[in-house]
Amino acid sequence: MEIHLRTNLIAFILSLAAFTVVHAQAIKTFPLDEQTVYHLKVGTDKVTTLVFPQPITALEGSGITADPKTPAKMLLSYHAGDRFFSVRALADAATADLNVIINRKVYVIELATDKEPFQSVSFYPADEPPAQTTGQPNAGPSQLLGLLDKAKAYPLLAGQYPEMVSQIDKAEPFTQTLYEGFHVILTKVFRFDAEDALIFQVQFVNETDKPIYYVPQSLAVRVGSGVYWSALADASGIMTPGEKDPHTGKITPGHSDGYFVICGAPHGGRNHLSVQNNFNVLVFRQQENP
Repeated sequence: MEIHLRTNLIAFILSLAAFTVVHAQAIKTFPLDEQTVYHLKVGTDKVTTLVFPQPITALEGSGITADPKTPAKMLLSYHAGDRFFSVRALADAATADLNVIINRKVYVIELATDKEPFQSVSFYPADEPPAQTTGQPNAGPSQLLGLLDKAKAYPLLAGQYPEMVSQIDKAEPFTQTLYEGFHVILTKVFRFDAEDALIFQVQFVNETDKPIYYVPQSLAVRVGSGVYWSALADASGIMTPGEKDPHTGKITPGHSDGYFVICGAPHGGRNHLSVQNNFNVLVFRQQENP
């Protein structure tokens, strides 16, 4: 049994190392220099997000469009005033040129399809050292999945390899957020400071004898007046119904678990949230069986 446990643990550690390699390949940081032409790799099945230190004044490009109905080999997603935008290739051999104007300076970017694309590219002022972390959206899906696995394995890692969890903050608030027909218990909160990510373990308590459907991708937490939406969710979308006693009519509540992750602040930058914050868990119901 001990050998089996150690084998599983070694496999898990190796999987975390694999996530680190993927992260290093997909996440890039460059100094922002108007004398440099940036050659960036873009995928057809992954989105590449570019983050700049200041809001973007304007974008000019060729071979790229923000309107899916306009013929082009690359698709751009951008909202005026943001300091980031996202691109995705629509063909296996696509190229595009993009000029990014910020404070009357033009930065030249050349995009090309690649099987191993960048998923996040962050630029920092050339006269300043790069930040160690810049919050959302620097943690890509692969890295968030790795953090989620690490949170789930926290008891095992803490017992066998405490150095692997020494940088993780953890709290067990067991606070409740009440809704009509159900409530949510926040059982555990983990913070990974380097990634500016928090992982929430919750328990859904269904007080009715019928399943309750919700939208996992819309799980969120409210802290004061701020709302932080999940970047990744591991939840079924169905709250297990309670059991109704045929004689007394009393319902024994049903229980189901879930996890979700928030990363960075809603409008960019770090969220600086502590595991000791007072979190209200937001759940959005689906009125009908999806």
